[in-house]
Amino acid sequence: MLFILFLGILSFSDCKINLNNPSDPRSKSYFETALWNAYLNTRCIPELRGSFSFGSGNTLIIPLSIKPLRSGNTVVTAVTQEPLVWNGNTYGIHNNHQNSVLNGVVFVIDRYFSRILWLDYIGEMSYGIDDWPNPETISVDEFSNGDLGFFALVNGTGRTNTLNDKSGLNAFFVSRYNQYTGDIIWQGYANKDNTRFSTASYAMTINSSDQMGIVYQGISETTAPTSDTTGLSFPNLPAPTTGSNAIVVSQKELALAVIAGNGVGIRQNFLPNTGTTTDSILFKANGENYLLAGETSNVFNSFPGHPRINEARGFYSLINASLGMYSVNYYGTSTTSTTYKYLKSIFINGEVYLVGSINQPDSSTNTIHPYQGIAGRRNYQIIKPEVNTTNLLWSQYLGNATYNVPDVIPGNIAYNSARGEVVGHFLTVDNGSPFDGLGPGIQSGTIVNALGQARVKWNPSTGAFQNIQLYEGSIDSSGNNGRFISNQTEVCSGRMVTVHTMYNTFATLSSARRIEISTIPAWEEP
Repeated sequence: MLFILFLGILSFSDCKINLNNPSDPRSKSYFETALWNAYLNTRCIPELRGSFSFGSGNTLIIPLSIKPLRSGNTVVTAVTQEPLVWNGNTYGIHNNHQNSVLNGVVFVIDRYFSRILWLDYIGEMSYGIDDWPNPETISVDEFSNGDLGFFALVNGTGRTNTLNDKSGLNAFFVSRYNQYTGDIIWQGYANKDNTRFSTASYAMTINSSDQMGIVYQGISETTAPTSDTTGLSFPNLPAPTTGSNAIVVSQKELALAVIAGNGVGIRQNFLPNTGTTTDSILFKANGENYLLAGETSNVFNSFPGHPRINEARGFYSLINASLGMYSVNYYGTSTTSTTYKYLKSIFINGEVYLVGSINQPDSSTNTIHPYQGIAGRRNYQIIKPEVNTTNLLWSQYLGNATYNVPDVIPGNIAYNSARGEVVGHFLTVDNGSPFDGLGPGIQSGTIVNALGQARVKWNPSTGAFQNIQLYEGSIDSSGNNGRFISNQTEVCSGRMVTVHTMYNTFATLSSARRIEISTIPAWEEP
């Protein structure tokens, strides 16, 4: 019945202006896209099971992002040191493998988790990669008609048939693909002609107007710094409305840009900051506006309130459609010599969560689970700002009174709508010690071997930990034959898609791995 209605409204929509813009109410495709998405959303399959494995285990493969799509398909990104076998070949749908040390790779798994629709290599990526990378190292987001946008820093040979040529060693690859066929609709390079940018703290997101928003980190000169008024070079992209601050050498500041869905530059702007460095870990569209979070060592121009000048502290800010900051809040203690770092983030179900570590107690509102140990002991910290005001709603700690928690966090924080909870898999203290200060009945399980993990579930509203289950990440005391969750996302009514990283020996963890992307029925999720 719904499909018949779909055909009927398609016929009715023929009288609309044919602008081919799914975000414009005057466009014929606006109604087509809206109804098609409504139809797709009724096709959830919570009982699916399946898996795909990649990598020989002899070289390095690092999973990055995993994103559910409205069609029920799943798009995965990774970097790989070896070509991956798909459809009987190792060169991808467009034969773009560059035989480099590391290639960025993207692929789409069909909604039945039965096959990979297509796989492509987006370029050499020897920069911006580490053992525990940010998923946004290859950013992917979905246009309103289902097309996929990609954004990543590449340093290999530039592609042909692009909107513009790649210039210099490093450039941002920007592209739009057909989700179902892998056809390239357009592709190009956001170049930085004066090479003043970092290989980290970049991301892309698609807003409600089908525009690609971009954030990256600009750097001033090592001597005699000057304001950057050039920004990125991309077809029709104008100069930044506001240049960088650049008052100290090698100063790192965030810059923003917007590119239309047809590959035409719209605007760009810097967010001037008086400190030495500002990093981003969250950049997501919220309607036509943007949410931006990370850490900074000083204040953004016109926005005072940093708790400890010249030391890194967290921030969460709101950016308007014109790329101007209109609200920001800084988080963290004013205590000196505090090691404080956000590492991962999630924006889901209209809510933001920032996850990191801190080695000093910070008095904040609604802290149910207090800081563990004496000052100087590293704890995990999870905070939730109010999305539209930047006010801090709650802050929770997870740690051990005697030992530091690890200083890395896999990018596996996810929301499970069927259970109404947020879940993340954190590394545990290596000697097997459990977390402290949780209260009875919350923590279970034991850890003996290296790279143990804790499945941590918390209440989205209060931050209260609901369940923490400790489990082994390897099968012997030397840390060999390891298997840990490096990323996960919900795709359908509580059914998750999970990426496991696997390795044979702890000694080769940084050079030889395999990955497995899998899903199990929603009711089997632990």
